[in-house]
Amino acid sequence: MRPKILIASVLAFSSLALTGCAEHRLVVKLPNPGPPPTTVESAAIGWGASQKRTVADCDTNIIDEVRVKQNVGQALVSVLTLGFYMPTTIEYVCGNIPSPPSDTGN
Repeated sequence: MRPKILIASVLAFSSLALTGCAEHRLVVKLPNPGPPPTTVESAAIGWGASQKRTVADCDTNIIDEVRVKQNVGQALVSVLTLGFYMPTTIEYVCGNIPSPPSDTGN
């Protein structure tokens, strides 16, 4: 009976680790989304003293939306290292260039 409980516990923990835990979202007032979202992995090391600079690769130089996510596994790593290593996932959506207002000729 014990192996079944152990397997169930491992499966439950694994499913939690793969799902989202926390998400911060920044959007613009008038969205004009372009291509599908781009996902990059980022991490702060040394309690935030060293962090890789993440640069968005948008052809238009316009960002429509940014999401910063941390799942249970990433949060657990942060807790186990006492905040020395904090991995996160950043997702951003580039924006389209706004089209000029059309002239109806009236």
